[in-house]
Amino acid sequence: MTINTAWEVKIGTVASPTDFTSRILSMNVNQSVDVNVIGRGSCSITLLNKDGALTPGGGGTYSSTDWFAQGVFVSSVTNIGAGNTTTAVFHGVVVDFDLVDDGVFSTVTITALDGLTVAGRTNSVLVGGGTVSYNTAAAYGLAEISGYPLKYPRLGQPSAGGSYSNLSGSNPNVFVNNQTFNSYADIFQTALIPSANDVFWATIIDVPSSGANYRVQGCPGVMTRTDANATTFEFVPNGSVTSTKLPFGSDGFSQQFNNDTLITQANILGNFVGATTSTVNSSDIGIYGNRNVSFTNTFVGTQALSDAMANNLVNRYSSIKFTPATLVITDKMVKANCADAAHSQWFNLLSIANGLWQKVLVTWTGSGAAAQTVPCVVSGRSINVTPEQCTVSLTLISGVDNQSFILDNTNFGKLDTNRLG
Repeated sequence: MTINTAWEVKIGTVASPTDFTSRILSMNVNQSVDVNVIGRGSCSITLLNKDGALTPGGGGTYSSTDWFAQGVFVSSVTNIGAGNTTTAVFHGVVVDFDLVDDGVFSTVTITALDGLTVAGRTNSVLVGGGTVSYNTAAAYGLAEISGYPLKYPRLGQPSAGGSYSNLSGSNPNVFVNNQTFNSYADIFQTALIPSANDVFWATIIDVPSSGANYRVQGCPGVMTRTDANATTFEFVPNGSVTSTKLPFGSDGFSQQFNNDTLITQANILGNFVGATTSTVNSSDIGIYGNRNVSFTNTFVGTQALSDAMANNLVNRYSSIKFTPATLVITDKMVKANCADAAHSQWFNLLSIANGLWQKVLVTWTGSGAAAQTVPCVVSGRSINVTPEQCTVSLTLISGVDNQSFILDNTNFGKLDTNRLG
């Protein structure tokens, strides 16, 4: 058998969106995540409009649609001959509508952003609450609560809100003081996320009971998924693919030094009573100079936690490494090279919830060099879909720096190499 891949695109309300798959001419999904950064997702879809059905005011089926009140729901549909597996790849909200029409041929390009980016624009926010767990602060910050201005697009529902899933199991206390932020994005980016060195991104929008639920997940503290949430993707060159491994080609494969993310000094400051700035310098600061990051308005809960966060950043990111940076895989490669056992690896790689911030092992042999296998982490991806092919371009970063020590793991459990926290 072979692994087959198709796509499904729906636009509309979250409960009953309309299937526009038959109109797709091309589609591009871009998603990125990183430590202490709000993850971002965008999607651009070009639809055939030769019948004028999408033209505003043109009298067609969708001529009176309020496009900016609609959600976009992109899924992959994969199988190994029977029994489709449908996997959410992108969920978001329409933010742009571009019509091209020369009187003979017409297209519409719809652009959507993830729901957290859209809702995070809500401005002038007064917060407070004292000491709570990180999970509680994240859930509270994402919820629509009476008296607070956060608003999500309803997408056809009477209400909407957000929810947080912790993938790492680390849940430190934070201290939320009374202060006003410029926006909810400002709360997440400057105060909440760096209080636990979280990796924080929007996933799906669903209706668990009543109301649209914008789901967000993260890996606070140890920056590593628990076993229950983890998958390790193994990539090998075309022609040597066996078992659950996935192929990649020489085109699009690159390696680079991680000097752009080097940190030799970290400054962390909380807002609890008596807080002082935790400043940690790497022993390599005299070699590489001052490569500084500062988070000086965080919700970190205690001085000890503040010190730990600063130490964590310097310990992880103060040394230079040369690792894979990008690789490309296509649905044609998967169909031609992969065993059926790799099916779950493929659809998990495409998943918005399971494909990002996962461990990766890349094996290759450079010119005149010995074969090597290097641990990495998926920090971003671009998925380009046309009628001919789906191309997935992955952005990779060092697995040694961005994952914690895993006992008895050959690639992520090396003493004096992998991080204990």
